Amino acid sequence: MPKANKIRFIIYSPPYNENSGGAIALHKLCHLLNSLGYKAYFYSQKTPAFNNKKYFSSVMKLATYSIKAKFTPRTNPNFNTPVISYINKQQDIIIYPEIVDGNPLGVKKVVRWFLHKPGYHTNVINYGENELYFYFQKSFNDPNINKNWNNKLRVLYLFDDIYKQVNFGNRRGTCHILRKGAHKKMVHDTSNSILIDDLSHKEIAEIFNQVETCISYDTKTLYNQYAVMCGCESVVIPDEGVCIEEWQPEVELRSGVAYGFDDIPRAEATRGQLLDILKKEERESVNDAKQFAEKCFRFFKL
Repeated sequence: MPKANKIRFIIYSPPYNENSGGAIALHKLCHLLNSLGYKAYFYSQKTPAFNNKKYFSSVMKLATYSIKAKFTPRTNPNFNTPVISYINKQQDIIIYPEIVDGNPLGVKKVVRWFLHKPGYHTNVINYGENELYFYFQKSFNDPNINKNWNNKLRVLYLFDDIYKQVNFGNRRGTCHILRKGAHKKMVHDTSNSILIDDLSHKEIAEIFNQVETCISYDTKTLYNQYAVMCGCESVVIPDEGVCIEEWQPEVELRSGVAYGFDDIPRAEATRGQLLDILKKEERESVNDAKQFAEKCFRFFKL
């Protein structure tokens, strides 16, 4: 693979955080690219400065050809994610998540990966010209920015050694998820409901195996699927004015998860399909990563 010997992929990401789906996906992509024989590295700034314009204005005063990272960020020991300290701005391919404002590292070859809808987290969309765009799932793509619907890059890390059903007996009560839906009005009785935000995966899996229903105000988190994997009823509270087709355009990815309480019968009828669908997508992550690399080579004429 001669091209892989010359071209480096630089994954620009916050430090690894097992509770952040975006960070997990970015680190897993780096791991997959290395497992395929490409050269991929992880580059990060400290989390508070990750999207800080003032900080990056000082970074850009460094040499115009290359920059160096100044610390060792947190990584997943199970992933092959070597940390890079030197970036070649002319030759390296940088992969930014959609939240990054502009091109803070000033790299010539820019790929942007939509791990959520552009502008959702920051209310800012400031991308450059001649960039290559990929999306994690169809609901995250913005066709006004990326018109190529073939550029899907879905990288899953299921934690299915943790999220599995071990309680096949009685269940009681509810738990709930706020996360990105913390601004919503509560529509269920929270007095005896367990909030799982910020708990460890092990703790959350134990709760999913105890309660009857998980109610999620975050419509996009994978925890909605994790609940189903643990045998729990999973109900997403819809965003105002967003229909089920907009929430999840890919029908198979709606399996097992109800979009509102009225949708529970459909979710129950399809819950048995969910794990097989997710496992298939996790396996296909490798092929997605390979196609991603090949598309980058073609786009940047390498």
